[in-house]
Amino acid sequence: MKNEIIIIGAGVGGLTAGALLANEGNLIRVVEKSPYLGGRTASMIYKNHILDNGFHIMPFYKKSAIFSVFKKIGITSRLKLAKVDSIAFHSDSGFHKYPKGMGDLLQLSLIPFKSRIRLLKLLLPMAFTSIEKTEEWDEKSLTEITNKLDADTKAFFEAVCMLAFADTAEHISLGEFARTIIRANPFKGGTSEFAYPDDGGYDSISKVLSEYIIEKHGKVETKQKVKKIVIENSKVIGIILENIPGKEEFISTNCVVVSYPAYMALNQLFDDGVIDRNFIEKINRLDKKTAVVEVHFALDSKIDNRQVVFPVGDHYTTKGIFFISNITSSVSPPGEHLIIAGTPVDPSVADDPKKIKEIVQKMKHEISSIYPEFTESLLWERPMAWKLVESVVKEPGMVWKSKMPHQIPGIEGLFFVGDSTVSYGIGTDSAAHSSILCHPLIEKFLEQK
Repeated sequence: MKNEIIIIGAGVGGLTAGALLANEGNLIRVVEKSPYLGGRTASMIYKNHILDNGFHIMPFYKKSAIFSVFKKIGITSRLKLAKVDSIAFHSDSGFHKYPKGMGDLLQLSLIPFKSRIRLLKLLLPMAFTSIEKTEEWDEKSLTEITNKLDADTKAFFEAVCMLAFADTAEHISLGEFARTIIRANPFKGGTSEFAYPDDGGYDSISKVLSEYIIEKHGKVETKQKVKKIVIENSKVIGIILENIPGKEEFISTNCVVVSYPAYMALNQLFDDGVIDRNFIEKINRLDKKTAVVEVHFALDSKIDNRQVVFPVGDHYTTKGIFFISNITSSVSPPGEHLIIAGTPVDPSVADDPKKIKEIVQKMKHEISSIYPEFTESLLWERPMAWKLVESVVKEPGMVWKSKMPHQIPGIEGLFFVGDSTVSYGIGTDSAAHSSILCHPLIEKFLEQK
């Protein structure tokens, strides 16, 4: 009988890793401490609407890392996707079409014609450079080039950063931004298309992966709290579950895959002295959080036919308005419509109910100024604020090869996946890319055993 591989965490990273391994006949057991799948992409039902934990989209559609995993294991038909292609800017001068490619930049009415030419001269060389070249720019901030631009063009960059990274340009590495432009370049095999699950809820991606693992005789178990990963003689020998205080269960395995932020795992799941302290301190620098305030609004009328609108201009608190029910009607009951508005904030704001309330009021006022019928159509609102370790994906000096490696030197059978590990991409797609990169390392270990 084959040894069971334990995967800790049932988010995109853990489940893509599990699906790839299950596809090759390995026995997989995924343990998740939460009662639900999806990690930070988990959704919930609220007043018959499907609410995502933040707004997520599948970048680059069928060129995405997530989709490539589905293709490799042969289940693409199970993931029904709705295209997100009706995107616009909104400025004081009205609505402006969002450019889907370099050619569209010449028709970008948001900025003056001379600025469009300047923008093309800036982005074209970026789009045709190599991934290796972009690594030289990882220490630089995107603002090194945007600060030299006029206000209208800066606003364009801010909108792109909101769509791609849910953050402002000052927090984005120039190298990471350039890789995003490359992956959107059709002449290099890329695409600028986006998608969202047609059934509603971004966690439907995780549910399909989970079903596949179970079909392959694996297990996906929620409400399973891992207390410790047990290492002896620099080798993994098992994990300890503690679902009831004081009651522990040892599960034997020689292979464990950790799929939540590495700096958390290193500080929580190992006995003192197992992991070199200097290594832990190096990884602890990845504990840099970003925060977002988002509000779900349910309406009794359709106030726009578009799917995404980006308000641009310094006077707008709202950085993105996502018409979820325009992407797929599955998220809302008949006759109702769902939108989510968001803005990046300082992490301290996410812990301050008063400041959150002030931001929500500003966003409601701004949406009403764009859509006068908004207030009258509003049925209810549900604000939320969250902090996540996302800076490691995109911040200067904290991207790509600077992140947590997939293995810790000197320890056999222990692997790490997820977007806090070596990977690149946008949002949850970087977690899937991490699993793709880690997979050959796990394969090699299993072959040796």
